[in-house]
Amino acid sequence: MIYLFSKTECGPCILVKKYFKAMEDSRTDAIKEILLDDGCSEETLDFARKYSVTATPVLIVVDENGEKIEDYEGGVPITKNIVKLLDQYVK
Repeated sequence: MIYLFSKTECGPCILVKKYFKAMEDSRTDAIKEILLDDGCSEETLDFARKYSVTATPVLIVVDENGEKIEDYEGGVPITKNIVKLLDQYVK
């Protein structure tokens, strides 16, 4: 599973999402976005804490047991590595 932790009003988050859309690669649909906007649920915040997310955007790849395999923080590292991650983890 691949999670993208983001915020609606975060500039780098917006750019990452636009980049994914511009890729026109249906595999990006496998990325589950977790919004950390003000007022998000305690459950969502706990999920972010589980993976030590303290800023956005953060992309995290987890195995079938929910253990973190890889993570990328910031727009540039995410966009530079997304094709490699999709090739490796999304069939």
